[in-house]
Amino acid sequence: MSSEQRSSTSAGPIARKRGRPRHEEPSQEYETKRREVVSVASEVFRVQGYDAGTLEDVAAAMNLRKASLYYYVKSKADLLRLIFDRAIDRSLEQIEEYLAIEDPRDRLEALIRHQAVTVAKDPALFAVFFDHRAGLNDDDMTDITAKERRYLRHFIEAVEDAMDANVLPKADSRMMAATLIGMSSWVYKWMDPVRDDPLVFADLCVQLILRPRGNDEYRKRTG
Repeated sequence: MSSEQRSSTSAGPIARKRGRPRHEEPSQEYETKRREVVSVASEVFRVQGYDAGTLEDVAAAMNLRKASLYYYVKSKADLLRLIFDRAIDRSLEQIEEYLAIEDPRDRLEALIRHQAVTVAKDPALFAVFFDHRAGLNDDDMTDITAKERRYLRHFIEAVEDAMDANVLPKADSRMMAATLIGMSSWVYKWMDPVRDDPLVFADLCVQLILRPRGNDEYRKRTG
């Protein structure tokens, strides 16, 4: 053994770098903290705008040093990507459960309520999602766009089934689906979490879009 090898051996094991091991699954504590980072950043970017808001602003809002923030996000652009991922993943949550509803009217109602409540419960998240798309690069938008198209396709199919069941008037199904999503999404612009109830808003969306049950039978009886 050379003198260099003996010296290295006697010095003990090489110290590992601090931080989460590269191949280890993130801890629950880490995931919880990163979700908090995304929530706080959504509010910061909603108020200040994505261009004006900084990682220093996000760190200050969380009483963290900016250096500590880099443990959870790589960059400001990476943080924006996480915000977009959360927004579209929230929209896709439980979607399969709603699609399994057999009755076309009930299925469409469930989708409308889901869309309305999802946006209304987190207006800061969706304000960034809808207003700051220019901050994402093409690679990140590819994944986001694919998820958006999947979500829209579910609405289109539900609309087509509702039209076939005479629940909705005949129209261009893609345009109708986009209209329903747009109407129930605009709530992020004016939602007051203290004054406004997301469930009441969802009820209003359903009442505006879908005829009450038995309406056709009532018309027949009254001429």
